[in-house]
Amino acid sequence: MQGMKIDFITNSIIVTRSFIEAAADINSEEYTSLQLAKMDNPTMRVVLRSTRAGGRESGYKGLTYKYMRKFISVMDSANLVNFEKTILHYENYGYENGTVYKYVREWFLAYYPNHREMIAAAAPKAAAETVNLTEPEAA
Repeated sequence: MQGMKIDFITNSIIVTRSFIEAAADINSEEYTSLQLAKMDNPTMRVVLRSTRAGGRESGYKGLTYKYMRKFISVMDSANLVNFEKTILHYENYGYENGTVYKYVREWFLAYYPNHREMIAAAAPKAAAETVNLTEPEAA
């Protein structure tokens, strides 16, 4: 049955949240199957399956106010005043911090959608000098 798993290693009956909610109704199939599993394995305990943390990597990771300020000050210093005005604009409307950040992030990404590539392009390139490792000839 989906939603319930018997784990003999941990000596537990692992159930999902939706399964346990359905098993709360004594006339349900889930209730019957849970009771049968408990009768077959009286020493096992019923455990709610833990949820896993999201495996998705956030595309906005590292996109903090500090990063945005530094990026603008280095790449487009003329726009730094507009950035600060944008923050103040949304803060003055009384938005919560998370909402202010969301709007400021949207503003930043509208102006600099390729900010990561811009940094890579502006990074100093290593000099392509060939170093002569042989000893100079004696005259």
